[in-house]
This record gives sequence, C-alpha cells and structure tokens, in this order.
Amino acid sequence: MPASSTMPPKGTGDLRRVWPIGPGWRPRVVSAVASGAVPKRLHPYLWLLPVGVITGAVLIYPWILSLLLSFQSWTPISPAPPRFVGLANYARVFADPQFHTALLNTAVLVIFTVSIQFVGGFVLALLLNSITVGRTVLVTVYLLPLMVTPAVVSLGWKMLLHNEWGLFNWALTGLGLPRIGWLSDPAWTMATIVMVDVWQQMPFGMLILLAGLQAVPEEQLEAAKVDGANAVQTFVHIIVPFLAPLILVTLLFRLIFALRTFDIVYSLFRSGGPAGAGMVLGIYLHEQLRVTWQLGLASATAYVLLLVTMALSFALIVRWYRSAVEA
Repeated sequence: MPASSTMPPKGTGDLRRVWPIGPGWRPRVVSAVASGAVPKRLHPYLWLLPVGVITGAVLIYPWILSLLLSFQSWTPISPAPPRFVGLANYARVFADPQFHTALLNTAVLVIFTVSIQFVGGFVLALLLNSITVGRTVLVTVYLLPLMVTPAVVSLGWKMLLHNEWGLFNWALTGLGLPRIGWLSDPAWTMATIVMVDVWQQMPFGMLILLAGLQAVPEEQLEAAKVDGANAVQTFVHIIVPFLAPLILVTLLFRLIFALRTFDIVYSLFRSGGPAGAGMVLGIYLHEQLRVTWQLGLASATAYVLLLVTMALSFALIVRWYRSAVEA
C-alpha cells in the first residue's frame, strides 16, 4: 500500500498513526507536518518542543523533586525510605544560629558588593565613554577579570593575600605597617570576600552601562547644552532617566549573583572562613549537605534562599516601576 494511503485526512490531528516510536520516525514526522496531521497553529510549538523537553529534564524536574524533598526527612546513605515531616525542615533552618550568621553575612556581602560594583562600574563607564582613542583596548583589559572563572580568581588572590609571603602584606611591611591576616583574621574575612568579588564582577556593570551611554541620543545632549544645562544637570535629568532600565538590569543581576555567592568564598577558605566569619548562604547550604547528608533539610535551605532572592528581586522591580510611574 502506498505510504500516502496511511496518512490521516488533513486537519484530523491524529499524529499517532504517522509518528510511531521506532526507526524512521523523522521522515514520518516531516510527512505528518506536511500532510496537515498537525494543525498549522501548532507548528511553531514543535520548534520549541526540544527546548521544553531539555528544560523540563534539567530544571523543572529537579525543582519539583527538591520541593518534595524539602517536606521529607531522608538521607541517601541510610536504607530508611523518605519520611514526610511537613514544615519541620524549614523550622530547623530558621532556628539554626548558623543560618542567622549566614543570612547576616550575605546581607553585608550584598550591600557592599552591589553598591560598590554599581558605582564603580558607572564611573568606569562614564570615563570610557568620554574617550575615543584606545577605548576598545581599555574595555578589553577591564573585562579580563570577568572572563576568568571565580575559582581561578580566588586562587590568584589567595596567593596575593597570603599572611607570610603575599604581595599585599609585603607592601604593608615595606611601608612600616603591620601585617593583616586577610585569610586568617575573622575581622578581615568579609572585607577580603568583598574586595575579591568587587574586583572580578565590577566589569559586568561597566559593560552594560557603557553600552547604554553610547546609545544616548546625541540630539538630547545637544539640546541640553543649548539650554544651558551643565554636566551634572545633563547627567541627572537626561542620562540617568535614559539608563534607568539598564540600571535596573545591572542591580538585579548583581543582586542575584551576590545572594548565591559560593565559589569565591569556598576557593579562598574551603569553608565558612575562620570562626565562620565568611559563612554566607551558599556556603551554609554546601556545609549543611556535606556534613549531614540530609537532602530534605538541604532542599528546604535551598528554597529559603530562592524565596529570599525572589523577594528582594521583586521589591527592586516594584520600586523601579513606582519610580518610573511617578516620573
């Protein structure tokens, strides 16, 4: 019987007759689409189907599984099956003093890194936008820290900040100043983490804001100059409003990245630092899983971190939206 006789009438949508699982399914799918077995309104979604399958396998399924585990008590090294405990895991997380320390350290990290990276990146973007000769070379140089993995960056800084033979302490002793325990003194732990993170991540904001500055319409700048506006007035009333969406994107991404900081801290200290002074939420989650192997408790911690990230991101977006509406 000819292959065309096995095709269903056009528009029936019965794909099962022409798409059996087995050898030769690709030409059958092509024939099904060409013959009208799949309605035309569904054709665009067929292109998205592989992406949907991959996303579901690597994102949605682990999310759902971890959410279910967060309400259970289970460790993979025990033969006992998972046991439903309700909100007990979440209660344990919020009652843990180490979680309070990690939350406080993460807040300090977010406030200092995001603010310094944004202001510093904006200043660098303004400086680079004001020059024309050698701009490409300078931008490439400034972007080099962002291209290096955080683990490599941390190892490099670990050598520079070594208590005995690090370059920083060598310079301090050369100036007659006492050595600083960058990696061993709890009082300097968060300062060290902030310094390394700012050095690496500042080019991110600089790159986005520089692209926005180069897109500011010259007509608006010329009109402001004709009206007698000085540089500060032009910056406040023209440049900042024009860059408002990019400023939001920069702050939002840096906020999310700072909240899930892990690799820099782990590469510098292999844990939460001396006396737990560098215990941030990412390290707290890792240590909790590595020490206890309680997947339910670790899943609950991960969802607490997700809720904190979503709450702060939503607050930032709402604040920006209200400011845009009022303006």
